[in-house]
This record gives sequence, structure tokens and C-alpha cells, in this order.
Amino acid sequence: MNEQTYYLNPDWQTLLGSNQLSSFEDFWALDIPTVDEGNYGRGQDGWSKVCIHNLDADNGQPHRIVIKRQSNYRSRTLRHPLRGIPTFVKEYDFIRKYEALQIPALKAVYFATRQQDGDLQAILVTEYLEGYRPLEDIIAEWTKGAALCQRKPVITCVAKLVAQLHLQGLEHRCLFPKHIFVPQNPETEPACLIDLEKTRSRPLSFGRHVRDLTALARRSKSVSRRDMLRFMHDYLGTNKLNADGKKLWRKISQRIDKKRR
Repeated sequence: MNEQTYYLNPDWQTLLGSNQLSSFEDFWALDIPTVDEGNYGRGQDGWSKVCIHNLDADNGQPHRIVIKRQSNYRSRTLRHPLRGIPTFVKEYDFIRKYEALQIPALKAVYFATRQQDGDLQAILVTEYLEGYRPLEDIIAEWTKGAALCQRKPVITCVAKLVAQLHLQGLEHRCLFPKHIFVPQNPETEPACLIDLEKTRSRPLSFGRHVRDLTALARRSKSVSRRDMLRFMHDYLGTNKLNADGKKLWRKISQRIDKKRR
């Protein structure tokens, strides 16, 4: 067995230890249900699954973590074009990059890989986003009726997050409502991004705006055109779309229409 621990968050070390989670095998051996069926492929017998685990704490406060485990679930890179690397390696690297750039996103608790009986295994543990909800769930509630005073803070909060992402020259490449988490008080707290694995650094590319915003718009079909324009105003930091804003809006609309054909 060849185990490599890349990161252990010192703020969580004591709590993890008191819950008998001090090694790769401790996390790997946990018998807990997954949140869904997981993903399969990307390598021989490759799979990747996600669980939510409750930790016991002396003060009685709830502490939840998200445990992601995978085996032979790889992504090919320029440095590793044949065998590839665990997708969690890429996601962990971008978690740290987002943190360095102060872009609100999920926070790492533990990350490690190992070779076990010919299998390449990886574990990525992140903090559970307590007090946050997926934008997808919030949008679904809007279809039942929600006043502008309820919708507008969420729209502004999400627009600021996406604008910050793009101003730092990053493209999320999987910017779906289910990957944007909104706080209970969006007027005072920032939204957060998850699922960072596909992020790309594209500092000079106008396309990073178009692709991400198209993905978000296509999967927010129940959001009205008026609210989409409100989002664009907040995203661009203006009360009225200028020439560049109108160009961006047209590009997004064209890509959406093309996808429908």
C-alpha cells in the first residue's frame, strides 16, 4: 500500500481524531449511505461516490462533513495523458486556488490518495455547507410564487459570486444551479461554489463568460426573463446593459437557441 496524505485541516484534526478518523483506511472503511448512485467509468472499474457523515463533538454542536471516495476514477492531463490522475486531485487543487483568490467555495478538511491492490483510490473530505441551500432548490420554490423582495437578494448574491469568479480569470465549466449554494441571509453573506473539478484558468477568454452563463441560464428555465436581466445587471455592475453587456446577452441567447435545435 502506498498512501499519500496531501492535506489535513488543522482546525478539524482533533475532532476527526476523536471520531476515529485519523487515516485513509478509517475514512475508507466507513459504512455509511451515499447521497446518490454515484458516478462510474473514467477508468477500469472506476467509480466515485459521495456521503454525508455526522461527527460527535464534546459541546454537542452538530458537525457534518462531506466524504467523497473514488477508485480508478481518473482524468487525463497533459502530464498524465495515459493513466490519468484521480479527479479529486484536480478538485483539491482548485479548492486551494479558489481559497487563494478569495472566491467563496467549499473548504477542504482532508485529502489523500493511495495505491491498494492495483487500484488508485482517493478521498476528499470537505466541510458541509451548514446554513446553505442549492440554488436549484430555491428556484424550484419560486415556481410556486415568490415576491421580488425574496428573489432579488438571491439573484444579486449569485451574480456577485459568478462575477468574482470570472474577474479572477476562471471558468467553472459546470455552472449549474445545483452547484451554487446560497446562504440563509444572501444580503450579508456570499454564495459558494462546489464541484470545482472542471474549472479552467482562462484569463484572456471572453468565452468563459458565455459558456458559464449559458450553462446557468439553460438550467434555470423557470426563471423569468426579467429576473435574468436583473442577474445580468448585477453581474455586470450596471443598471443598464451597455454595448458589451448586450453583446454578451446576445451570445448567451444564441447558444441557448442553438442547444434547443
